[in-house]
Amino acid sequence: MNDRMYSIIGILIPFIGTSLGSLFVFFMKKNMSEKFKKLTIGFASGVMIAASVWSLILPSVEMAENQKTIAWIPATVGIALGVIFLLVINKLADKIENKKDGKKFNMLMFSVTLHNIPEGCGLIRRW
Repeated sequence: MNDRMYSIIGILIPFIGTSLGSLFVFFMKKNMSEKFKKLTIGFASGVMIAASVWSLILPSVEMAENQKTIAWIPATVGIALGVIFLLVINKLADKIENKKDGKKFNMLMFSVTLHNIPEGCGLIRRW
């Protein structure tokens, strides 16, 4: 397979996953029970935590071990910086949300961008 095919597959897999996840909301938004909502949010949280641990935290620890430094420090500092970053972003989001012009569009673009920042940072370890 050539690089173009890998790129297409790499784009399609997240697209299909996001589409499948959004089908619940699209088709069931009016009849979805609170229990099912909690279950789907919990499932999504579990998947994201597992992805963070296996794709970001553990490789960070492994890279630090290979560089002969204290293994847990880079991951801990990165997590702390991420928490601080999210707190700052949350304050900015509150300010954006209070504006009436383009509120939904702004929040959509803001949340998609915010969601993709850590994924882009995760690519660093591949180079």
